[in-house]
Order: sequence, then structure tokens, then C-alpha cells
Amino acid sequence: MSLFELVSFTDDEIELVTSVVVRWSERNHVNVKSEHGQAALTQAIALVSSGMSSPGAIVGRLDEVCAPPAPEYPRSLVDE
Repeated sequence: MSLFELVSFTDDEIELVTSVVVRWSERNHVNVKSEHGQAALTQAIALVSSGMSSPGAIVGRLDEVCAPPAPEYPRSLVDE
């Protein structure tokens, strides 16, 4: 999947991709320009390309396949 696939998308599909990626990234505190953000964008393009059109379903799928890494806590908090 690449951003070049967006060329064949309708305006509504492009809006869907961008809105779900922004929604997902804000919920997960992920910068869209980061590696995880770009993976989510690629996955969103693939999902919309495959016919998925529900924003909630797409965000849910992104949560499943693009979850950011768990935050690392100081060792003193983990070992207590």
C-alpha cells in the first residue's frame, strides 16, 4: 500500500482515511508522522481500498493492528 493509491480514491474516501487516522492517532497519542502513525495511515488506506467504510470499524481495526508500544515505566514502579 502506498499514498499513490489515494489518487484513485474519491474525495469522500480521502476524507475518511484522513479523519480516521487523525482520530486514531489522537486517541493513542501517536504522531501521524511517526513510524506507528505511518503504519496506521497505510493500514487505513488498505482498509478503505478493500471496501471498509465505517469510521468506527476502521479505527477499531487500527487499534488491533497498529497499537503503539506500551509506555515504559521506571523500574522502581514496576518492581514494587
